[in-house]
Amino acid sequence: MNVDKNPYFEQQKICPVCQNKFTVTRVRSSACFVVARDTDFYVKYRDINPLLYSIWVCPNCQYANSDRDFNEPLRPAELERLKKGLALLRSEEPDFSGERTPQVGLRSLELAIRTAQIRQAPAIVQAGLFLRAAWICRELGKTETEMKYIEQAKNLYQQSFEKEWGRQTAKMSDCRIMYLIGELNRRLGNYEEAVKWFSRTAVHKAIKNEPEINRLVRDQWEIAREAYKKQQSGKLQEQGPTEGEGGKARESTESKKDPESIGDGKTGILQPKSRGSKVKMFLSLYTDQVEWLKTTANRCYDRHKVFMEKETVARAILDAVMEAFPEVDDFKSEEELKNIVLRKLVD
Repeated sequence: MNVDKNPYFEQQKICPVCQNKFTVTRVRSSACFVVARDTDFYVKYRDINPLLYSIWVCPNCQYANSDRDFNEPLRPAELERLKKGLALLRSEEPDFSGERTPQVGLRSLELAIRTAQIRQAPAIVQAGLFLRAAWICRELGKTETEMKYIEQAKNLYQQSFEKEWGRQTAKMSDCRIMYLIGELNRRLGNYEEAVKWFSRTAVHKAIKNEPEINRLVRDQWEIAREAYKKQQSGKLQEQGPTEGEGGKARESTESKKDPESIGDGKTGILQPKSRGSKVKMFLSLYTDQVEWLKTTANRCYDRHKVFMEKETVARAILDAVMEAFPEVDDFKSEEELKNIVLRKLVD
């Protein structure tokens, strides 16, 4: 049996705007090999990137839309807007048939964005097009343009979430779109906003039904929190103590650098004594232990909007054990030590 090794194949399509017949080039699924996935859902392929062929462009009127939506019927008002708008904006464009370069693939997405704006497509549709354009810019190393497209995608996803939910965003779950808004904010350096959206996603009632999103949101939330803390620390160092309030400013700065030493003097929580410098050490933990530390740290933010590292939680637990049991002896294994501490706690 002869097997066609050509990764491409062609199909005839009819433009829903001008009724022109033209040829589109498609990629065989057997020719696509996934290499990696980015945290904003960009899929990287080994040889051929099917994303470059995901938009079909009519060579006559330059109507452009995704392959899955191209044949969907247009409402009369949309059709009228497209006929007028596309005629006014018609320009010299590359040949979109045959093998595409990343530059040609990016241009097809830009035309799809233009088409979506003319027909006043839902925000969720436009957001997806901007995000895909950002992915190709990432591949091309066009960082500035990538960030501009990510900004547009983030704004449109948020607009869709707040105004279109239940109507146009049925193709994306609550958790998925909330996570994506958080991740796009993180990539833009809006770490405080990213943390807020990740927090909302993590406590959503349906998050347990989406294990992939649940894993991603926990990982990216922690990264965003660390970046936010560094960002705030940098701002404090740049500002320095204000004139006439040097003592107070220094005290405030030091408190923010060491969150676990903060106390308000009203709750009865003891202030930790000076412990000297901290020493880093390599410590292997089980997966469930790490998850417990992360979950406990996240609860601090959920309830009080205070950032706490999992290392801080571990130190607090260890301090409590040290104070309760200054000396623990007569054990020969990890399990025996655990049982001794548990018995002492019960007693």
